[in-house]
Amino acid sequence: MNLHSIVRGAVTTVNPDTVCTLKRSTGYTSGLSGKQVPAYTTTTGPANVQATGGRDVERMNNLGFQGVFRTLYLYGNWQGIVRVDQKGGDLFLFSQETGGAVCTWKAASVKETWPDWCSVIVVLQTDPP
Repeated sequence: MNLHSIVRGAVTTVNPDTVCTLKRSTGYTSGLSGKQVPAYTTTTGPANVQATGGRDVERMNNLGFQGVFRTLYLYGNWQGIVRVDQKGGDLFLFSQETGGAVCTWKAASVKETWPDWCSVIVVLQTDPP
């Protein structure tokens, strides 16, 4: 049973989805200098962007992450860094406010994964998309 699809209508009434550019990490390629260059497949899709709770922010700080965090609820299986697969973390491009500049957010931690959806904590990146 997909409980997420049951409650999504109520959630999006209060907090509408944001259409994001989703960049799934596929590993890396090597540049001419031998430097690793991240590789991604790109798609678009809805994400419900919410504030990240205090305990999650504290946990992220304890893991060495600092910055601006958001929690995304979205369909699919999105990942942070998966060293065994040599993948560097998925990226999400969306603005912090309606009509604002599009920013790059990197998956820092996966809170929940289910067959049809997941919850991911993302951290704002300083480099352009």
